[in-house]
Amino acid sequence: MPSVADLVEQPPLQTLTGPDDYAAGQDLADAGDVRLVEFGPLRVVAEVADGGGAARVELASVDGSLEWSCDCSEGAAGSACRHVAAAGIETWRRAPLRGQAP
Repeated sequence: MPSVADLVEQPPLQTLTGPDDYAAGQDLADAGDVRLVEFGPLRVVAEVADGGGAARVELASVDGSLEWSCDCSEGAAGSACRHVAAAGIETWRRAPLRGQAP
């Protein structure tokens, strides 16, 4: 089963969120606004600071697909938002390199 990090590589994550939200998420991740609360291979929970508030994002690998949720208004409406992008980008950055011996 693929890990969350495998499922949030740039092309599929950008397709999921769209180019504008992906770019906004990249800005949030680059600014250090993502805090990984839970970081496992099949589930990641993150808090993403954004304009004085914080959004809670959950990413999970379920049956080989990425499932996500975000408690911001866009996420609650079913849109993969900038917070999902930011959490995915930070997850990918912090994941162990694949194919290397421990």
